Amino acid sequence: MFLLCTGRKLAFRRCSEYNQCVVLVKRDLSMSEIQMALDALNRKGFNAVYAANAEQAKNIVLSLIGENESVGVGGSVTLDQIGLLDALADSGRAVYSTKLAARRGGDKEEMRRLGMTADVYLSSTNALTLEGDLINIDGTGNRVAGMIYGPKKVIIVAGRNKLTKNPHTAIARIKKQACPPNARRLGLSTPCATQGVCADCDSQQRMCNVVVRIQWPPHGKEYHVVLVDGDFGY
Repeated sequence: MFLLCTGRKLAFRRCSEYNQCVVLVKRDLSMSEIQMALDALNRKGFNAVYAANAEQAKNIVLSLIGENESVGVGGSVTLDQIGLLDALADSGRAVYSTKLAARRGGDKEEMRRLGMTADVYLSSTNALTLEGDLINIDGTGNRVAGMIYGPKKVIIVAGRNKLTKNPHTAIARIKKQACPPNARRLGLSTPCATQGVCADCDSQQRMCNVVVRIQWPPHGKEYHVVLVDGDFGY
């Protein structure tokens, strides 16, 4: 269940601009809740579909990308875990990915810029609410920028572990469950990386610089969301 409180004696000193403390109790989501999220997303025009596993999710995404379409990729553990990055790298398409650039000794910043000019933008989302909102926190901003403007087609892949009740619990989930392990993965020295708890820091390596709530697809965007029945990413 999700518990909300206004007290201050919790793991978070502050929980974002919502000025609420949120305690997340991990639980298994029912299929009815997954369907609730899918229905909310489709009602808003996000073209959401369910994938039973990683392989099915990968194939759905590949089917949505034209053979001659270029692809920008936002930083995502999920896309790597389902095998999508390798599949794209072998597809012959122009793929703008910082992770692939790092493997090849390329310029990561150039990949970020080119990703904004791609035909299709791929990413995961830090959290997905049962109300059909995509909630993201970013440090550099290129990932959330690609979700909002630039590429005409956006495809989001998210595991069921990203589902939360509402924006308040989504922000708490990101700061407690996503940012600390992600900061450690990236080799940062932020408090969340070293202590495992968000301190709303002023570090130059701070990951929580940009907070974006996408409630409806931006004008002119073809949006797709693939919700995978499994835990992927952070």
